[in-house]
Amino acid sequence: MNTTILLFTVPPIAGALIGFVTNVIAIRMLFRPLKEVRIFGIKVPFTPGILPRHRHKLAKSIGAMVERELLTPEVVRMRLNNKETSEKLRAAVSEFTGDILAKAPSDLAAGNEAYFAGKIAGEAEKLYPAAAAAFIKFLQCGEIRSELESRGKVFLNSVILKMNVFQRIFISAGQYDSTLARKMPEIIDELTASAEKLLKDSKVKERLISAASAAIEKFIGDNEKKIGDLFNIGEEDKKKLDDFIFQKLMSIADGQIENLLASIDVKTLVSERIDSLEMLRVERIILDVMADQFIWIDIFGGILGFLIGAFQALLTYFLRHAS
Repeated sequence: MNTTILLFTVPPIAGALIGFVTNVIAIRMLFRPLKEVRIFGIKVPFTPGILPRHRHKLAKSIGAMVERELLTPEVVRMRLNNKETSEKLRAAVSEFTGDILAKAPSDLAAGNEAYFAGKIAGEAEKLYPAAAAAFIKFLQCGEIRSELESRGKVFLNSVILKMNVFQRIFISAGQYDSTLARKMPEIIDELTASAEKLLKDSKVKERLISAASAAIEKFIGDNEKKIGDLFNIGEEDKKKLDDFIFQKLMSIADGQIENLLASIDVKTLVSERIDSLEMLRVERIILDVMADQFIWIDIFGGILGFLIGAFQALLTYFLRHAS
């Protein structure tokens, strides 16, 4: 009787222990030993562990998988177009513009006044030729010329009206007023040419650039008014500004996703990052994620060992009685 009890209890228990322990050892061998072990100069098989031995290959495989399946342009684009992500980006843009508009120009330039002063003078020097040419072109525009001629005639009449009676009689008798009115287009041309020549004068150029730089520096140094007040930006204007910036950012991001991911080189970035981690840290990361699964693997090994032991006991029992 005792022999029969031992026959049906020892093999299943021993099988369960063996199955459980072998699975624990097998899982442990994924990570340990961390380094190669040698006895009498002979390398011990399965050292280092599977992950330490193949960490470089594993890192490259994970990097390739992340680049190919996880962090693709399509995935990033879908994420950007996601409603929740779009709302967060829009909120970030609104917060950014709100902070900028709530500051005075001097707040933005704080600590960099000398840099901005030099930058303003340099940019004014570069922009001056184009600005001068644009001003002359503006004066030569058909509508502006007509307006200048019209105002010139009005100005001429107002001057004549301010003269005394004898002066007006003298001008009317000599028809100087009609002559000046008729030659008004030529007068405007001469004034435009004089203005163009004046703008090309080095002294005038220097004074205008200096005046423009001083005006911009004064604007930047203003501590009294906020930027939003200076540009008269209310709530509706701010919403339009936020929408404009948001749409531009989304458009730029959508068009540059491929280039951005290519420049980052996701595969190399991920593989190098994983490869640089200490093996103990990799072990902790994997165990934190799969600890429950590993426990059940150990338990399943014990259950499987128990079943094999029980089957062995039954087989032994039937073979003994059959003989």
